Amino acid sequence: MFTLDQVTAAQKNNVESLIGLTAQAFTGVEKLVELNIATAKAALNDAAAQAQAALNVKDAQEFMALQAAQLQPLAEKVSAYTRKAYEIAATSGAEIRSTVEGKVKEVQAAAQAATTGKKR
Repeated sequence: MFTLDQVTAAQKNNVESLIGLTAQAFTGVEKLVELNIATAKAALNDAAAQAQAALNVKDAQEFMALQAAQLQPLAEKVSAYTRKAYEIAATSGAEIRSTVEGKVKEVQAAAQAATTGKKR
């Protein structure tokens, strides 16, 4: 049977764990927001540069060449964004998974100690 102190300590530990996991999740979200803001700023700057370049075009052939020249850098930027977003998500997920696995091991050890009558 558990004492009131043991139950209180377990509840406190659970709340602290939840707060820690929430902080880890928010860190990942914060990194994604920062990435999205940086990407939006870069896209705005690129759009302004492209608009300025389009205004200087003299004929349709030059306009088509300008459009074609912008496709490769755009594809590279999309690929870089995707890699960074995946990296953030994977890192955040791994950190949270590691924390949860550690807590599961703690709970298993505590349960085993409780069933064998030993103290942790």
